Amino acid sequence: MHAVKERLKKNDIAHVLLRPSFSFLMFSEFFSQIAFNMQHFVLIFLIYELTHSNTAVSGIILSFTIPAILFSLLAGVFVDRWNKKTVLFTTNFLRGVMLLPFLIPNAHPSIIYTLTFFIAIATQFFLPAESSIIPLLVPKQKLVAANAIFSIGIYSTVLIGYILAGPLLLVMGRSVFLLLSVLFFISAFLILGIRVPKREEKHSAVSIQAVELSIGREIREIFSYMRKVRNVMRALIILTMAQAIIFTFAVLGPGYLATILKTRVESLSWLLLAPAALGMVTGALILGSNARKLKHAPTITVGFIVTGLIFIFLPFISSVSSKDFILAINSILPSFLDVTGVHIIVFLAFIAGFSNALVFVPANATIQSQTPESIRGRIYGFLNAMTGSVSLLPVALAGGLADIFGVSQVITSIGIAMIILAVFEYIF
Repeated sequence: MHAVKERLKKNDIAHVLLRPSFSFLMFSEFFSQIAFNMQHFVLIFLIYELTHSNTAVSGIILSFTIPAILFSLLAGVFVDRWNKKTVLFTTNFLRGVMLLPFLIPNAHPSIIYTLTFFIAIATQFFLPAESSIIPLLVPKQKLVAANAIFSIGIYSTVLIGYILAGPLLLVMGRSVFLLLSVLFFISAFLILGIRVPKREEKHSAVSIQAVELSIGREIREIFSYMRKVRNVMRALIILTMAQAIIFTFAVLGPGYLATILKTRVESLSWLLLAPAALGMVTGALILGSNARKLKHAPTITVGFIVTGLIFIFLPFISSVSSKDFILAINSILPSFLDVTGVHIIVFLAFIAGFSNALVFVPANATIQSQTPESIRGRIYGFLNAMTGSVSLLPVALAGGLADIFGVSQVITSIGIAMIILAVFEYIF
């Protein structure tokens, strides 16, 4: 028994998981992130079913992203001063409460947009509190292991949330919002099991003037640092562009399934989102195992180019599946292994997820390795604000352009833009 304990002490991951407060945080994260990821796509499905409009889907994405522009920096200032455990409990509880009105039948889209906006505001306070409480729960020398566990939790819950969103909406209808609400409540009460050292539980009244001064000073510090460390600025730009592209495609996803693949929009979760999330997990694991062998810039370029090529190819899936070479492959395969457009789209979604990992993992690694802990939270807060700001125009335009010119043309344009961006980023 003593030998086992000694081995566990030497294993960083096991040591961190055996810390009760950190385990409560991870269990809480599991439930809240599943609810969070499912909520996004259930709302996209719902608004498309109500309106059959890509423009309306743009509205729901904007309801997610605008609060990041308006509140992420302000939220970071307050979270640094508030009890982070209280912030986590309150934001999860409020998100659970605000999902309950979605149970009302035939709710007007304006009500859906408004509630989504307020849920997103609560999330702006939740995100920095969740990331910044980890150093209070584990020793400094165990932070790498703790963040590895945290990342695995996020990726796995994204995968689960994406897989479940469509099927649960089909089976449960509006009642799915009751389930999501319960998941947020469970997450909130698991937070109560966290024990933060008393010396870390600081409260301070902050005047509006003090907050304004603090925000101004902190923004100046961020820009000053990024001017000195250009790799961090480049990584922030890359992550912002990549996230903006993902948001834009999320607007077009339901229309793509309905108009090109001719299938129900609820199929988005298992046809595109789940394979893409699995591809991201696979890519992250492979990159993590070979981190020392990879150079960040070429890896990011390859990720952008592959994803761009897939976007260009996506509108032609239905026609490709009937081409002679596909028919030739099917002629030599058993009937139950016949290749169809569905198989192709699932495979491409997986590759797109994998290639996105080639962008996100190295860019995040650059930020984490080249920013001091004292400003890392603010850097990521700035990233959230920048992502929301840059996403605003393409997300707002994507739905309208798709309604005017067609989903295929817009998706192809995104793919071409990604390849141009990859070449430009690599050269400059």
